[in-house]
Amino acid sequence: MHFQNNVVLITRISIKGFYGINTSIELGPLTIITGPPGSGKSMIIELVWRILRGIRDRLFLEDLVRIGDARIDITMALDDRVRKRLEEVGYQGDSVTISVGFDDGYTNVVRVGDREVIVTEFRNGVSRVKYPLDVEVADASTLLNPDGLSPKEQALQLVGSASEDYESALSVVRVLRDYLLSVGIYRIGPYIDFRGRVRSADSSHTDFIGEHGEHVVEILSQLFTDPRRDTDVRFLRRTLSELGFRNFRAGWYNGELVISYVDRRGLVHIGDELPCHMKTILALVTQLMVARKPSLIFFENTDYCLSEGLGNTVTKLLSNYIDSRQLIMEVRNKWFIEELKMPHVVLHNMG
Repeated sequence: MHFQNNVVLITRISIKGFYGINTSIELGPLTIITGPPGSGKSMIIELVWRILRGIRDRLFLEDLVRIGDARIDITMALDDRVRKRLEEVGYQGDSVTISVGFDDGYTNVVRVGDREVIVTEFRNGVSRVKYPLDVEVADASTLLNPDGLSPKEQALQLVGSASEDYESALSVVRVLRDYLLSVGIYRIGPYIDFRGRVRSADSSHTDFIGEHGEHVVEILSQLFTDPRRDTDVRFLRRTLSELGFRNFRAGWYNGELVISYVDRRGLVHIGDELPCHMKTILALVTQLMVARKPSLIFFENTDYCLSEGLGNTVTKLLSNYIDSRQLIMEVRNKWFIEELKMPHVVLHNMG
């Protein structure tokens, strides 16, 4: 398996206190998190997902079980374009670390390399910036939100070096926010369940199959009618044919969007209930095909409904589409991990 354009957006995750977890993970293009039930596999994905969603919406961790003061640190690599923009405002580094501490409120720290950029606090409904100066701001409940970090008191005058440092920090926040909002971030699972037919075509989910694969049929039907995706369609049909699903198609039939195929016995299926393992495989390959570049894909319970031998099929799918994408997968079965057998895999066992 070849990773020609390896993308490792998240290079390190450290978690303490949430769900009693105390762990640190170095990530690769494909990171597999495994371990016994209740060990916290899903919680890792949940936490990282919530932090990244906290850049788009309000950060929300209040409902998560924690022991004492909890903290999560996420370190992400920066591409050349972002590094140059940060150098223009006086910050040098190959990575950014976003740290979120949670007790009775949030304390958020942003670092570029080893240099602290800004420290914010959201506690009892009050938002403050603590560094590079101490001032109440409009709203620090959304991560990396420059509008929310504007001083709340309009009459407040920032003078001297503090004003310059603060403006530089806000410039860094803007650069990092723009960068992270350009990255495709998708979470799938823990279960894949969708029908083989839908009554209408919704084009608003062109790059996301849905948490449970609910948009797979619509997206596949779009791929089947797009000449630019002929190579992807042929690859998908060939892969499914090797699994016994011949003449695979997605498109309109009797006023509905349907998936059709011929099974090993020669029986034709049009819009029928799909085998469970076929749903998982279709969800994985469809999301890989349509994900933005670069992107980060969380796949919880990846081996759902898969049986021994199908790990080889997953390997083939990943080898074709892993470039410019980083996957963090939760896997429960040892046989699945052994069947992947590919380079550049990081295995983290919560056991």
